[in-house]
Amino acid sequence: MSKIEKSEDHASQSSSYSSSAVGSGKLILFGEHAVVYGYSAVALALPCGLEVIIEESFETAFGFTLATEGRFAQVPAQESSLLIQAFSQGFAWAKKQGLNLEAHYSLRVEGALPFKVGLGSSAALSVATLKALAKLKGRNWSKTELFEGAMAMEKVFHHQPSGLDHRVSIEGGVQAFQRINGQIELEEVMNALPLHLLLTWGPRQGTTADAVARVAQNRAHKPQVYEALFEQIETNTQFGREALKSGDLESLGVSFDANHQLLRDLGVVTPALDKACGDLKELGALGAKMSGAGMGGTSFGLFKTQAEAIMAAQILEKQGCQVWQVNI
Repeated sequence: MSKIEKSEDHASQSSSYSSSAVGSGKLILFGEHAVVYGYSAVALALPCGLEVIIEESFETAFGFTLATEGRFAQVPAQESSLLIQAFSQGFAWAKKQGLNLEAHYSLRVEGALPFKVGLGSSAALSVATLKALAKLKGRNWSKTELFEGAMAMEKVFHHQPSGLDHRVSIEGGVQAFQRINGQIELEEVMNALPLHLLLTWGPRQGTTADAVARVAQNRAHKPQVYEALFEQIETNTQFGREALKSGDLESLGVSFDANHQLLRDLGVVTPALDKACGDLKELGALGAKMSGAGMGGTSFGLFKTQAEAIMAAQILEKQGCQVWQVNI
């Protein structure tokens, strides 16, 4: 989704342009953390993401401002510099591709995708920004170009991103992802039956980079233990992929439970995540797990029907939980 508009002030003979585009969020089904070390993961693009609106003005010198409306209005001041740094990296990359970007740019974000809970908000932001820039300048990025530019922005947020988040945002659908010898292998995974998921989330202890660093530190102290855990995660990921393709929801639920336990063994599951998964199971989920880097953030459960997922959502909402019912 994208659009471009031009507005003119005939009295001053000035002009400004605006464009917008949407980037999808993501939900990791299997393979968190192991994917950083060359193992596979499976993730899906969420049906909603973030919209970035860029306004280009030629009245002032090159620079960036964050709009005081939209989602940026909710961003703490301490994070503004990080966002500006990410936008700067994206614009610098786009300039290298030949885009003339010498004006002043105001950036606004809209959308309901929550920030910093493991649902790919930074990837959605990066992809949407670059798509909006391309539209603004009449350029169409290839998927390879869009991935490269989004990676430049994602490094600001995650330092050493696997690439999974923004690749899934670009491709859409359910994707199996693996980085082999520096090259990304991607395969679409078709789910034989609809997936009725209920997502819930809470605050995180630190960032994705902090959680990845925590696992890396523990792995350095116990390399054999962690390699064994990664191997088990990989085995479970393959089991889950087969359950997706065959439409075996019961087995898929079992694989979600198993993945959650393995992530607990990695040290990234908090009591709040365990409670969230336990609550989802008590409400009828076939399986439940945390999703993303962990140390707080998102958990989700798989339900047999949408009606069951909606009923569970209503109960959790009454308990004060933030929820999102998704059908894939």
